[in-house]
Amino acid sequence: MARWRLCLLILAVLFSPAAPRETLRAQIWAQPPVPTLYHQLMLICEVTGEIGPQEYLWEKQGSPGPLQKHPNSILLFRPFNKTHLGTYTCTASGPQGTAVATYSLWINDMVGSVFVFPQESQSAYVQVKAKLEQPLNNFTVCLRSFTDLTRPCSLFSYATKNQSKEIRLFKPGPGRYELYVGGKFLLFRVPKSLGESEHVCASWESSTGIVRFWFNGKPWPRKGLQRGYIVGVPASILLGQDQDSFGGRFNDQQSFMGEISSVYMWDMGISTSEVKAAMYNRPNETPIFGWRNFPYKIVGEVYLKP
Repeated sequence: MARWRLCLLILAVLFSPAAPRETLRAQIWAQPPVPTLYHQLMLICEVTGEIGPQEYLWEKQGSPGPLQKHPNSILLFRPFNKTHLGTYTCTASGPQGTAVATYSLWINDMVGSVFVFPQESQSAYVQVKAKLEQPLNNFTVCLRSFTDLTRPCSLFSYATKNQSKEIRLFKPGPGRYELYVGGKFLLFRVPKSLGESEHVCASWESSTGIVRFWFNGKPWPRKGLQRGYIVGVPASILLGQDQDSFGGRFNDQQSFMGEISSVYMWDMGISTSEVKAAMYNRPNETPIFGWRNFPYKIVGEVYLKP
């Protein structure tokens, strides 16, 4: 009887339907998420499935042959440049089967272009689409503006759900700039210019609270603000409007009129030489976002012009 039971058990195992295997799936993502010309870039082929692949085949549309065939899932560009633009395919293969993913690698080089804000508005702005995943212990913001406004206007507004003035670069009038961090601000007085664009950068570090400010590449005396503070995420980042709530509550009397360009943001402090490089859109340090690959959405009457 025991032998018959053993035979039946073996037959049941041999002829029972196999459990369905999990299908391999692949996707490609970039690191950093917003590529910057002339800096390192990685395309990473990520695969989900019960048994991981043994080999990754990288190909580029229009190229005569494979770019890379290797157990490593990373395709490295060191440095990334315009010759690398195009559509890439990763084919991951292993005992479980194969999975294919594609990725289009493009940039929108905006050097030589400006955002034009033609009139007062409660609804016109530029939304910066970069997603910040980690809170900021340090930051630097740089931009160039050109306006004949004498009333207050907002240049750069970074709001969170807990603090509408998390980071704010504000111009209360000619010859003055305000930098806000966590709702508190410092005032910087600069020469009044007539008929000229102005380039400004402001940096802040949490450990000391030290704020640095540059006007047309020239450093101003250091000041202190919000020592130990942490800038939160997620953020709503806008150009040309002041947020009194997360992504909204605009005042047309604080809206910007004129031109904004060369916008950069880093999650660290930068040197005076790096500020001057950013003035000419040739930064050496990789920004969170920058003018050579600016992730934006225009809302309302704003125009991108060369």
